[in-house]
Amino acid sequence: MTFTIVLIIILLVSIGVILWLVIKKLPQLRVVNPDTSTESRDRRKKNEILKRRIERKGEKYAGMLSKNAITPMGKALQNAVRTVAGKLTAVERSYQDKKRIAGRSMTDPTLIQEFLEEAEQFLKEEKYHRAEKRLIDIIGLDQKNGPAYELLGRLYLAKQEYTLAEETLRFLVKIEKKDASAHAYLGEALIALNRPEDAFPYFGKAITLSPKNPKYLDFYITTAISLKKKHDATTALDRLKEVNPDNNKIEEFEKQIEALPNYKIQKKKK
Repeated sequence: MTFTIVLIIILLVSIGVILWLVIKKLPQLRVVNPDTSTESRDRRKKNEILKRRIERKGEKYAGMLSKNAITPMGKALQNAVRTVAGKLTAVERSYQDKKRIAGRSMTDPTLIQEFLEEAEQFLKEEKYHRAEKRLIDIIGLDQKNGPAYELLGRLYLAKQEYTLAEETLRFLVKIEKKDASAHAYLGEALIALNRPEDAFPYFGKAITLSPKNPKYLDFYITTAISLKKKHDATTALDRLKEVNPDNNKIEEFEKQIEALPNYKIQKKKK
């Protein structure tokens, strides 16, 4: 019991030192200018060392807290350490972004391409917050950047934020009218929102723009079956058999289409 109390006191003092260092040094990180002067380089180096030192101490003490399983107080201290390290990392990222942009045109296509590649990598790694921030940065530079809106729509689909996905992708199809994937992704968002009737035309547009894409044909057939559109489903299935004859869903589609009722057009009586 005495050892635990002593350990808590040591940790509290250590956290206090870390927080004091952060409060003292954080303003310096914010005001660093991305120039090439000796003073600036020295300051950046010092800040990098400080950041690494705080992160190492944070990991060390957070680990000690975890090993000793110190109740709610320990968890609170762990969270404090992680918050401090997280703020420092965010400041560093902001500084790096400013340094990259300095001296370059805000519409520089190479800069926007760098940001797009970063956002796509963050999306693959499921670092959704960082991907979203980077994509918003891009849209701030270029308000009609189609790839950025498409990635943002995909991000919201991945996060199951379907209403946001719909809003984003609706704007995308307005600025990228001939982009098949934009229409297909919007269709996916509408399906997720349980609105197959609204999704169907977008899948139709996708297969019109990209008639040999098996994925879009799959979406179209599945939605047509759910809406009992037998003729549309049959026509699209014939196309799927041509472009992707080894597709393992063909047989199941055939069974589902066969089970659909036939609708006969009744002639009006004279």
